[in-house]
Amino acid sequence: MGNPVDMPAPPADFPEAVASTLQQLNVHDLRETIIYAQELLQYRHVPADQIEPAPGEEIVEMTEHTGYTEVVKRQPCGEDCDDCPHGPYIYHVSREPLPNGQENLHWVLIGRKLSDDS
Repeated sequence: MGNPVDMPAPPADFPEAVASTLQQLNVHDLRETIIYAQELLQYRHVPADQIEPAPGEEIVEMTEHTGYTEVVKRQPCGEDCDDCPHGPYIYHVSREPLPNGQENLHWVLIGRKLSDDS
C-alpha cells in the first residue's frame, strides 16, 4: 500500500463517507467498485432516441458514451435576436433519479463547441 501522504484527494464535491470507504478498500475491491460504478453509469445512460429538442432548439449532433449521451445543440436566447439560434453548445445528458422514484433527464452544459479546425 502506498504512502498516505501520496494518496490522491477526492473531488471537492465528493461525499466524505464514500471517499473514506474507498480509501479503506484493497485493490480487488477497488476494481470491483469501478466495475459496479461503470454498470451504474450505463444504467443511467439515456439513449439518444429519448432526447428531444425544446421548441426553437436544433440538435446538431448526438454521440453515445458510457453513462451519458453527448448532445450538441443550437438554442434561441428567448429575445428578438437576429443571431438566434446561438451555439452550438455541448451537453452531457444522463438519467437523474428524483425523490419520488421517477427519473428526469439531467443536462450538464460542457461549453461552446469549437470548430473542428480550431
